Amino acid sequence: MRHTRLGAAALTAALLLSACGGGGGDEGEDSGNAAPAGGPRPGGSLVLQLPTEIDEGLNPMTTSDPSTMGLISGTVYEKLVEYKTGPDVTSLEIVPDLAESWKISKDGRTYTFKLREDVRWHNLPPVNGRPFTSDDVVATFEALQKTTEVHKWMIEPVESIEAPDDHTVVFKLTHAYSPLLDYLAYHFNMILPREGLEGEFDMQKQAIGTGPFMLDKHTPNVEWVFKKNPDYYIEGKPYLDEIRRPIMSDIAAVTAALRSGRLDVGTTSDVNVAKSLDGKGFTVNETPGAPVSVFINPEREPFDDPKVRQAFMEAIDWDGMGQNIRGRYNLTSLVRPDISTAALSKEEVLKLRPYSPQNAKKLLAQAGLPNGFSTKLMVQRVDDEDVREAQWMQDDLAKVGIKMELEMVDPSTGIDRRRNHDFAVAKALRGVHLPDQVWRDFEPDSLENYTQIDDKELYELLDRSRTELDDGKRDEIYKQMQIRMETVIRQVYYPIQKFDYSIYNERVRDLYDSPIYQGKRLADVWLSDS
Repeated sequence: MRHTRLGAAALTAALLLSACGGGGGDEGEDSGNAAPAGGPRPGGSLVLQLPTEIDEGLNPMTTSDPSTMGLISGTVYEKLVEYKTGPDVTSLEIVPDLAESWKISKDGRTYTFKLREDVRWHNLPPVNGRPFTSDDVVATFEALQKTTEVHKWMIEPVESIEAPDDHTVVFKLTHAYSPLLDYLAYHFNMILPREGLEGEFDMQKQAIGTGPFMLDKHTPNVEWVFKKNPDYYIEGKPYLDEIRRPIMSDIAAVTAALRSGRLDVGTTSDVNVAKSLDGKGFTVNETPGAPVSVFINPEREPFDDPKVRQAFMEAIDWDGMGQNIRGRYNLTSLVRPDISTAALSKEEVLKLRPYSPQNAKKLLAQAGLPNGFSTKLMVQRVDDEDVREAQWMQDDLAKVGIKMELEMVDPSTGIDRRRNHDFAVAKALRGVHLPDQVWRDFEPDSLENYTQIDDKELYELLDRSRTELDDGKRDEIYKQMQIRMETVIRQVYYPIQKFDYSIYNERVRDLYDSPIYQGKRLADVWLSDS
């Protein structure tokens, strides 16, 4: 199996779904609620918080909403390959899902997948429980290449997908492409039935997959309900009869629902809330989450001057902000330390991006702004910490003469305005996971290239990273790219990585932090009597 080794903190918790990202458990810790003696007990309903309602529909071909992916990927729909989950996971290990095995040619240009032969689609019209075959895989990826700009870039080098028989699929590439297997395991690339792709049912409103759970009903802005797939191919699973996903964003409401037993699993970024519940009928896991992201628009004066962008960042004590507001955090560059060995160390980050109000003032003077200037910060608010961080930034910038007005927006508005470049400076949480995915954001045709980066040298490094099959050499390329972003481009920063807290009722068993977004782990979850 393929592995991507992580740093000291392990994985991204699929529990921590929000409009922006997730987290993961510390390596070496037994995260989640382990099973007691006696083994799993079938039945019951798990009530699992969904922090935000989806806003782009259910169709995986057209949505870029991470809440949608967390809702249906792995639960309703499955993929060719998956990221392993469980109590002992300390790396992003790629394991079989609908494909039971695969081979990669020596030149990295041919991928051959052998599919499971015992899989059926959900017994819902018009698919009606028919067998899953290679034709569905071909239909999915051919549709992806033709119909969507959302994530077809993930398979851009694939020139053909062939099905020599019902249970074999062959991907042929124009050139070696090191991220391909990672992207096939990523939550976007769910395998869809040909009937949906050909319009026999509305994939915006209905989801018919091969996964352990079936979409039952949806009450907008209230709740999603999933029921057990009785024909699931893994014997005895799933254990749960039902999963309920109430939409709850207010932490006071989440806390009250946990305490009353109306909610089995919730999440928070507030360490005090987590501490108040830990050990009192609940298990709490601390997990690294999404990076805090800062986008500086060079089309807005005075940020067209790189010296001003540098002054803005060096005027802020990011380390102090992490300590005082988040409590637990990682000081970071662009690549997440919990995901990749290509991440820069804290010491390397401080050397590239020191906290230096004195130098910030000098840079502003050199830019012809000795008295500073006024600007606006658009803040995408998910929790109270987002606001407190913005206020911290505001206070630090005022000390060097930069007067910054704060403008609070909801996640949907924030994403829309960033994509339309409608901001001077924007603060958000950018839920990217894989190293290649980080850099994809900055390509000219990316929807997420909010600051319109266009840098020839960065793109040359990106091309090299994608054809480099040696992990160590690829890491070095990623480090060069981070250094260039921090010292030359100076338009996008992920200065700190926050930590989150997943809170489990103790009756919830075998629910573990898992890599990236994926819901298949819920097939292993069961509820104890105690």
